[in-house]
Amino acid sequence: MQELVNFSVYSIDTERFGHDWPAIAAYTHNLTAIAGLELLIGYEPLPVIPAGLVRAVHLPFWITWLEVWQRGRTAAERYFPGIEPEALKYYCGGPDRGEIVNTLRQLLVSAAGLNPAYAVFHVSHVEPADAFTRRYAYTDLDIIEATVELLNAVAATFPNGEPPVRLFLENLWWPGLTFLSNAPALRLIEGLAFDNWAFVLDTGHLMNTNPAVMTEEQGIDYVLSVVERLAPAVRKRIEGLHFHCSLSGRYQQQCIKAGLPDNFHRLSLDEQLYQSRTNAMHIDQHRPFTRPRCRDIVDAVQPCFLTHEFLSSTQAEYDQKLAVQQAALAGII
Repeated sequence: MQELVNFSVYSIDTERFGHDWPAIAAYTHNLTAIAGLELLIGYEPLPVIPAGLVRAVHLPFWITWLEVWQRGRTAAERYFPGIEPEALKYYCGGPDRGEIVNTLRQLLVSAAGLNPAYAVFHVSHVEPADAFTRRYAYTDLDIIEATVELLNAVAATFPNGEPPVRLFLENLWWPGLTFLSNAPALRLIEGLAFDNWAFVLDTGHLMNTNPAVMTEEQGIDYVLSVVERLAPAVRKRIEGLHFHCSLSGRYQQQCIKAGLPDNFHRLSLDEQLYQSRTNAMHIDQHRPFTRPRCRDIVDAVQPCFLTHEFLSSTQAEYDQKLAVQQAALAGII
């Protein structure tokens, strides 16, 4: 099992090192037991990055894309009023199926240039308002069917019908791939027409599916119980772990009770998306595990890759979280 740390091409991370990629490489190489970065990329050309530093890539995430995939420019104009077609790639991949396929294809080509072991793709969709109300417009299987169509269409554009980098499909707490039932994951296994893919299980995202989880011990028990219920074919396909702890149950219960923020539908699109992202960051805490029992999750999943995935405001804060989680995994705290 290789251990990685999350990082991004964005200034919020690179400015900590003076935007100096050799300095980022030196820092990473000095981390104990860390093989390299899982790098979140964007749509712009990648900087010059030292060879071997990036071991995996995380692709950008489209929160609300299904309507545009199904209905094209009519839906794009309704969902994203005033947004130029070229800019829609940042919101939903593009104004229609062809452009969505092309955007994801270009992202995979860009990722492949870094020679990573895999590239992460979220299998999810949520309307901005539904992120608060939990009254979702689409079912898990609706989103899975659209994802199968999208990924098969993208793969078909490459030689031999295989993407140039192994796709790791990630769970969220919003509809899509959640791992709460086997049917969506089994549909992906059945429906994808290419072989170069696997699952990555995000432990914090899984904890977020249960607002009754209040303590780390409860979270560990919950993750283990969900993994235990997965079909053998699904467990066999899990090759990665995004490893972190999220204990936002109380916050989620308050949000569910409060419902949609006042005047939400009168806000501009960008303001709605900002509120939705802020809400998501409160839910998805990206805290380090502190209990040695977290090792039980790793033993149950037996991943090839484990990414320590944290949010932090300074590099010192990130280093502290990494040290705590690595100590917990080693059973020394």
